[in-house]
Amino acid sequence: MFYLIFLILALSIYIIGVFFLKTPPNIKLVNAVCVISTFILYLALVVYVYFDAGIDDWNFKNVLPTANVSPFIFCLAPLILVMPSKLKPLFKTLISLLSVGMLLSAVFGCIFNAYRNYAFHIHFLFDYVAHLIISFWGVYLVKSKQVKLNLKSILFGGAIIVTVALIMLFINLVFDTAFFGLNLNGKHNIYNVVLTSSSILNAILYFIGLTAVLWLGALYCKTISKITKIN
Repeated sequence: MFYLIFLILALSIYIIGVFFLKTPPNIKLVNAVCVISTFILYLALVVYVYFDAGIDDWNFKNVLPTANVSPFIFCLAPLILVMPSKLKPLFKTLISLLSVGMLLSAVFGCIFNAYRNYAFHIHFLFDYVAHLIISFWGVYLVKSKQVKLNLKSILFGGAIIVTVALIMLFINLVFDTAFFGLNLNGKHNIYNVVLTSSSILNAILYFIGLTAVLWLGALYCKTISKITKIN
C-alpha cells in the first residue's frame, strides 16, 4: 500500500511539473537542480545498497552504471552539463528520448512492489524519484527548446545509448559478464526479467524494446511540448 500511495503522490507532482510549468526560473538552474538531485539520489542508493547487501551481492552490482540504462544515465547526467557545446545537444536529446522509459520504470517498479506486498525499503524511493526527475528533465529540455526532436537529432541521440548497449554486448561476449543483461551464455535478462530461454532472442528483444522506448520518448516529449507552452 505504501508504494501505491507514494506513486500517486509522486505522479501528481510529476504531472503538475510536466503539464503546468509555465514560467520556470533560469534554464541553467533547472538543469543543474535536475542533474544534481538525480546524482545525489543515485549516490544515496548505491551507498545504502552497499552497506545493506555488500559489494559482492547481486543487489549492489545491479545498481552500478554497468547494470543497465538507468544507472548509466544517472552517472552520465552530471557530465552533460560540462560537455563541449557541440556534444550537449546530442546527449540532452538522449535524455528526452528516455523520458518515457524512465517514467514507466518508476511506475512499474512501484506497482510491482505493491503487488507482491514487498516490505518498505527507502532505497527504492531513491531509485524511483531519480527516474521521475530524469523523465521530467527530458520533457523540460524539449519544452524549454534546448532540444529539437527532428529525425536527425532523434537518430543521433538514440544512437548513443544503442552504441553503449552494443559495447556492453561485446564486453559480455569477451568476458562472459552480463552488463545490461546482454549475456549470450544464459545469464541474460531484460531489466532483471527473463522473458526467454534464448540469449540471442533476449538480445534481439532488448534492442527492439530499447528502440521502441526511444521513439515513444520522442513522441511523448513532442506531444507535451505542443499542448503546453513555456511563457
